Amino acid sequence: MDDKIKCFSEEHKDIDAISICPECRIYMCNKCENTHSSFFKNHHSYKLNKDDEIFTGFCQEKNHTMKLEFFCKNHNQLCCGACIAKLKKNDVGQHSDCEILDLEKIKDEKKNKLKENIKCLEELEAQFNEKMNNLKDIFQKIEKDKEDLKINVQNIFTKIRNIINEREEQLLLDIDKIYNKNYFDEDIIKKGEKLPKQIKLSLAKGKLIDKEWDKNNLNTYINDCIKIENNIKDINIINKNINKFNQKNQSKINFYPKGDSFNNFLQTLSSFGKISLNDFKFRECPEKISQNRAYILSGIDKNIMTKTDNSQYNWMGTICENEFDKSIEEHKWKIKILKTGHKYIMVGVANIDFDINSSNYNTCGWYLYCFDSTLYSGPPFNYCSKNTNLSKVKDEIVIILNMKKRTLKFIINGEDKGDSYTNIPIDKPLFPAVCLDENNDSIEISNY
Repeated sequence: MDDKIKCFSEEHKDIDAISICPECRIYMCNKCENTHSSFFKNHHSYKLNKDDEIFTGFCQEKNHTMKLEFFCKNHNQLCCGACIAKLKKNDVGQHSDCEILDLEKIKDEKKNKLKENIKCLEELEAQFNEKMNNLKDIFQKIEKDKEDLKINVQNIFTKIRNIINEREEQLLLDIDKIYNKNYFDEDIIKKGEKLPKQIKLSLAKGKLIDKEWDKNNLNTYINDCIKIENNIKDINIINKNINKFNQKNQSKINFYPKGDSFNNFLQTLSSFGKISLNDFKFRECPEKISQNRAYILSGIDKNIMTKTDNSQYNWMGTICENEFDKSIEEHKWKIKILKTGHKYIMVGVANIDFDINSSNYNTCGWYLYCFDSTLYSGPPFNYCSKNTNLSKVKDEIVIILNMKKRTLKFIINGEDKGDSYTNIPIDKPLFPAVCLDENNDSIEISNY
């Protein structure tokens, strides 16, 4: 049912009203408004626009034309005499059962409430502006990350397509080389078709010379004989090639791979790549020794590590599955401490020599010790509790590895004191690494 206010005119009663005349207390459609304004130049006309919320002082309920002179406490709204009529009929009496007050009785209450609301709005405005600015910054970063990700995907698949195209061109060239080598000149058929005529002409020429040999054209005859000899050589070469071609015409050159290997290749291509919210996934402990490794991996991407060994000072460590790409200048990730007793947790990077079967943070890697924000590392630094001047970790550490500068830094509670490690060797593959000491300690690794 259409609940919009209609024009007062009987002729236009099905047309939506667009304005109200407070002097006449009528709602008007566009046609009536034009007529009304030409006859009553001193009257006022107010547009009915809910978006602009223009207040006319008159009730805008359907078929109500009275001033808003009362306040309904139950619904916290102004109403007119028709709204509070005891007799509910023809769209009147909507507030007949409510607590109705005169406007004078609520003005002080509303004025005091207005002061509270002004203060509330000022606080909300400040909070909202800050949140909107943060949201805009986040949105811009997300848009940039999205475009960078698309460009990265496009670059990778462009490389794949280029390699496939280059391989296709090479194979096509190989086909030409193999066929030319094994089946000789590709024009052999054209040359062979000329062979009978060539033999016939040479034969006729030879018989003619033989018949006229005693005439005084010896040098001409000898020259013609040499031509016939050379012609026979060419004919024999063509004939020999034809014979060899006929002998090899049953052989077949194959293109590999085929069968299952080709299908497997297509399947690999069709599933190549992955779009994930997290690039970091911890490496699984080998099943045959899993009973000796007292930690579990969880999370959708296996990016949560929890230690399950009661013995203290028995470090359990692992690295992520994917090594850092050297072609990418800077890598960022964060470690979130989900549960810990004393923050006996090492976070950092390790090379391919890291043994996930027995933690070796002190011989292979570069770490920050979350307990007191000191550094531990193996060669060539051999740090043991080196001071960093960084604050103690609360629950999150951001780690930045620069492959070009070969530096590693840790940002704690938004505090960046510069590079903790410099000249990190990158001759071996590097991976994000973590080590836990206390039972039930749990951390999560993710993108930053």
